[in-house]
Amino acid sequence: MKYSRDFKEAVSLILGGQTDLGLERLENVQGHEVFKNLVKAEIAYYREDYKNAMYFDEHSLSQDGLWYDSFVTVHHLRAYVYAAKKLGSISRAKEFLDYYISQKRSEYDVVGVRPYNDIYSNAMKRLNNEKAPDEPKKVKILTKETAKGDVMFFSDSNHEEVMAQAATIALHSMWNKVETQKTIDIYEKYARYITLDTHHIWAARNYIKLQEYEKAEIALLRCVNLFSPNEEFQVLPMKFFVFDDVIDFMSKEFKEKILQKNKVKSAYNNIEIMKK
Repeated sequence: MKYSRDFKEAVSLILGGQTDLGLERLENVQGHEVFKNLVKAEIAYYREDYKNAMYFDEHSLSQDGLWYDSFVTVHHLRAYVYAAKKLGSISRAKEFLDYYISQKRSEYDVVGVRPYNDIYSNAMKRLNNEKAPDEPKKVKILTKETAKGDVMFFSDSNHEEVMAQAATIALHSMWNKVETQKTIDIYEKYARYITLDTHHIWAARNYIKLQEYEKAEIALLRCVNLFSPNEEFQVLPMKFFVFDDVIDFMSKEFKEKILQKNKVKSAYNNIEIMKK
C-alpha cells in the first residue's frame, strides 16, 4: 500500500507524541479512510473513548485484506472486545463479528478462511466470558518450594549486551516455571539491553501481581521504547490489550503518557528495516 505524504506526516506527528495535532492533520488527508479509522481507533482505545474506538474498528477491520500483518486484526479485536465489555455493548459486538466473518467467508475458500474462523471464535468466546484457546497464561508467583524447575544461568562475560542475549534465551524457560524472584533478578540485571518486548510484558505482569506498580510501569515503558509497527498506520502498541491484567492496570493517565511519548525513532527504524 502506498500512503500519501500527508498521511505519513500525520502519523509521524502522532508517533512523535503530538497526538491532537496529528489527528487534526489526519482529518485533512484525502482518501485512506480505512487506515485513518485504524489510527483513530488506536488513539480512542488509549483515551478510553471506547464508543468511538468500536465505531472506527467496525469501519475498518472487515477490510483487513488491505494489510499483511494479521496481528493488527487480532490486537484490535482484543481491544474491541475489551471495549464492548466495558460499555456493556455485547450484542453490538456480536453483530459486528458476525458481519466480519461473513465477509471473510465470502472472500476465501474453506481452507483460506480457517484463520479468520479462529479469530472470530476466540473473540466470541471472550464476549461470552469463556476461555479462548489463545488466552495468555495467568501469572503465577512461584517460590523455591512451588517452582516447577530451575535454570542455571551464570555470567561468563563482562559484556552486558552479550549476556543480555543469553538472558533473553534463558527467560523463555523461566517465566511461570522458575522461582519468581530468581527470574526477576535476571530480568532486572539485563533489562535495559533486552530487545524482546515479550520479556518486558512478562516482567510487568509479574510486578503487577506482586503489587510493585512503579516497576510495572517502567517495564511497560521499556516495551513502548521497543514499539515496532509492521504497518505504517500503526501508532500505538495495541499488543497490551492481549493481556487483561496489563490493560486493567494501565491508568488513563499512564496511557496518555504513552500517547505523548516520542515513538518515532523506534517505529520508523523497524519500518525501514522491513523495506530493505
